[in-house]
Amino acid sequence: MKCLICKHGETAAGKVTVTAQRGSCTIVVKEVPAQVCGNCGEHYLAEEAARRLSEIAEQAEQAGTEVEVRRYAA
Repeated sequence: MKCLICKHGETAAGKVTVTAQRGSCTIVVKEVPAQVCGNCGEHYLAEEAARRLSEIAEQAEQAGTEVEVRRYAA
């Protein structure tokens, strides 16, 4: 797919690190599968990965976590 940000690069399967904030919780998730632009590095998550990241962030917030770093697991 053509990158929506830079309009020049093509995306390819890769892995990225995603940082998210939920309330007072900050979570960093490594090795998230995504489509990554070869030109600018912008990434696009599949619906399944985005849903899983949302679940991970919600669990961390409910546990009262302030900062968490974890590896992605489907």
